Amino acid sequence: MNFDTRAPESSSPSLADLLEQRHEDIIQRWTARLREGLAPEHLTQCELEDHIGDYLWEMTAVLRRHEASGDSPVPEWSPVAREHGGQRLRAGFDVQALVREYHVLRESILDLVEETDVHVTLGEVRALTAFITTSIAEGVAEYTRQRDAARRVSEARLFALLDQAPAAIFAKDAEGRYLFSNRYQQALLGRPREEILGRDDHSLFPKELADAVRANDAQVLEGHTYAFEEVLHTPSGPRTYLSVKFPLPGAEGFRAALGGISTDITERKQAEQALRESEERFRMLVERVEDYAIYMIDAQGRVQSWNAGAERIKGYAAHEVLGQPFSRFYTPEDVAAGVPGKCLQTAASQGHCRMEGLRVHKDGHRFWADAVITALRDEHGVLRGFSDITRDISKRKRAEQDLLETTQRLQAILETAVDGVITIDERGVIHDVNPAITRIFGYSPEELIGRDISLLMPDAHRNGYGGSGHDPLLLSARGFIGIRREVRGQRKDGSVFPLEISINETRTSQTRLFTGLVRDISERKRAERTQSFFIEAGTLLSQSLDVSSTLRKLASLAVTHLCDYCMVDLLGDDGLLHRLELASREPERQALLEQSRAYPPQMGSDSPVARTLEKGQAVAVPEVTPAWLDAAARNAEHRANLEALGPRSVALVPLVARGRKLGIFNLVWTRPHGAQLATDLEVAKGLADRAAVAIDNARLYQEAQDAIRDREDVVAIVSHDLRNPLNAISLSATTLLKHDGVDERTTRAVGRIASAADRASGMIRDLLDFTQARVSGIPVHPGPLDFHEHVQRVVDEVRLAWPGRRIDFDARGDGRGEWDEGRLAQVVTNLVGNALQHSPAGTPVRVSTWSEDSDVCLEVHNEGPPIHAELLPRLFEPYRRGPEAGEGRGSLGLGLYITRQIVLGHRGTLEVRSTEMDGTTFTVRLPRHRH
Repeated sequence: MNFDTRAPESSSPSLADLLEQRHEDIIQRWTARLREGLAPEHLTQCELEDHIGDYLWEMTAVLRRHEASGDSPVPEWSPVAREHGGQRLRAGFDVQALVREYHVLRESILDLVEETDVHVTLGEVRALTAFITTSIAEGVAEYTRQRDAARRVSEARLFALLDQAPAAIFAKDAEGRYLFSNRYQQALLGRPREEILGRDDHSLFPKELADAVRANDAQVLEGHTYAFEEVLHTPSGPRTYLSVKFPLPGAEGFRAALGGISTDITERKQAEQALRESEERFRMLVERVEDYAIYMIDAQGRVQSWNAGAERIKGYAAHEVLGQPFSRFYTPEDVAAGVPGKCLQTAASQGHCRMEGLRVHKDGHRFWADAVITALRDEHGVLRGFSDITRDISKRKRAEQDLLETTQRLQAILETAVDGVITIDERGVIHDVNPAITRIFGYSPEELIGRDISLLMPDAHRNGYGGSGHDPLLLSARGFIGIRREVRGQRKDGSVFPLEISINETRTSQTRLFTGLVRDISERKRAERTQSFFIEAGTLLSQSLDVSSTLRKLASLAVTHLCDYCMVDLLGDDGLLHRLELASREPERQALLEQSRAYPPQMGSDSPVARTLEKGQAVAVPEVTPAWLDAAARNAEHRANLEALGPRSVALVPLVARGRKLGIFNLVWTRPHGAQLATDLEVAKGLADRAAVAIDNARLYQEAQDAIRDREDVVAIVSHDLRNPLNAISLSATTLLKHDGVDERTTRAVGRIASAADRASGMIRDLLDFTQARVSGIPVHPGPLDFHEHVQRVVDEVRLAWPGRRIDFDARGDGRGEWDEGRLAQVVTNLVGNALQHSPAGTPVRVSTWSEDSDVCLEVHNEGPPIHAELLPRLFEPYRRGPEAGEGRGSLGLGLYITRQIVLGHRGTLEVRSTEMDGTTFTVRLPRHRH
């Protein structure tokens, strides 16, 4: 380096000029040398340069003043140097590095002077050196000041931290005297800091504890860190502390003190004790559990523990499996597939592995098991093994299989069920349907699931059942659960039809579900309406035996329930059809119908009506065509009448009874009726069958009435005309018997003639009574009479006619009353004569009379064989003659019939009882007065 002691020439560059010209070069040289190991590596270029630029300009200003004055003093302090010293403290420089970087800067400037051959004066060097020295002092002073201030803050913070620590922190010298004590220890000992510092353990703790503490401290002072459990007895009870003690180095490396941190672990010790007790209880519990196999597995899959449940479920004793791989419990197929290892891998990666599968018992049989394998790790997360909890679920699997089979059967039933099954929640939202619902309503399941029930039942939310104002499927509170109800359903095409629905409720933990069993009862309702219609028709048609009235009712029923108008044509005796009845639902069409009365179908013609009757089979015409009208019309006028009536659909039903064709029933609709025509045709056939029977019965009744009148006329004529010759015969026989000269033979012959004439007269009388009873009833003319006396007189007369038979008579009570004397004698004679005729000759006939309040009674009893049971219901019918009637006792079988008619004429009753043991008894009960 060139030093020039002379004053520099004005044309020669100075050191200040060099600093100005090579300002950035000097900074680069300086920072490069700092990077070589003097500065911390983490500093950025900006942090490394810091204030060096400003410092160089400050240095240049000092050199300029030196040039100007020749010997200008260096400033006593440099603000830039101070700021730089504080920055270097924060950047991590130590004091030596701070001082050295100033020397590096001086060297960098001087090296540049040497490289450029700038002539530097000794004064400039002295000024440069003085400025750098001052800067070093200023920087170090600021560095030290800020460092000491930071240390004081750190110490204050440390002491504050130690005071706030939740543990006792202390320091003691080699003799056990306390050098430091934090607030926690002060509170623990119940003494202020002043009473603790400088005192030893024997002055603060009981001797036994102090001796133990000093023994522990001696180990620490030997140069080792130890942790001790020390028990301190406090007013609230003993407390356990974990004391970590460590040596504190003293001057020149001597261990003159120790430090310690004591943490209260009483709760932890208590928890550890409770944990040990809990683990013991858990161990005992696990060992006693028999429903679960609970055992431990090490990390390699070997069994480490075994409880009673494991022995029961798997069949192995503990000594047979401990240390064995747990894969022995798996099936050979699972072992070959690596299932046991995969389970452990899953548990290790995910924490646990749960699976159901078959396991193998010791005896070889397989069972279903539910196993949960859980990974066991220590506090550092290191895998220590696994726990395996296995439950035998064979019963559950069998139940699940049974349930599955039941569900499958139920599903099959639901799939094939005729009735619809629909499930909704309590909001009325559809959850499930079976195929029958699709068939009934026309919606697919996808169109129904999630929709409201009102889609299928429009009245569901409007009036529910019985106008209750609730959804019909949610009325459990009103007692509708399990009860079949009728509601209206609506199909996808908009048609409304009757439904029958029965609801059951199912409650789950989340909601209530309602299952409805739905049945389309359209056919049933139609059948019920049809049945009701047939009952009404049968009732109406059976109320009259008049043909005209029957036809009128038939036509009225048809237009009321079936068609728009109808016509009834009957076959007459002439073999032709006659239009006897016409009816219309609309009164204005009646006049047009009357015009068609003159045009009944002609038998043997091409008329579709006549052909239908000839075939005897009902015919439905869904659409009446012009050609059909042409075939049905008899002439142009008839054709016009048919056109005016406007038939669109027709049903032709023959009227047939007992295989005989009576006529034809013609039903007509003025609107197309194709959809319902087949159904209505069946109803019309049923109506026609009933009408045909009613018509046939009316005709038969009319014929029977005519026959009865004819017979009664003949009987009346014959009975009246026979009386005259019979009277003559009786008078002649009486006259002959009174002559004295008649021999015995002639007397016997005349007696037989008289007897025969009497029987004939009785028969004629019975015929006349019978005829009168059938026409208007037997006339009865009551009069005052003593019932007992009159019956006894008649019995005496019968005794005379039957001299060889025994007749007993008994009377009790008051016999006064009003009866027809002759007719009452006829009753007694018929009943007693009947008893005599149908009883053995050697047996008596008993006749009894008695009174009961307003009635009197007559009883006639005979012994002998009873009346056959099948004859009893018809015993009082006319012309019924018993097979046991005696020979020569001429009878028409009208006696009991007439007797009953006489009793009925008196407002009385006639009953008969006949048994093998008691014989036969006829009982007559008559009121005393006929009202």
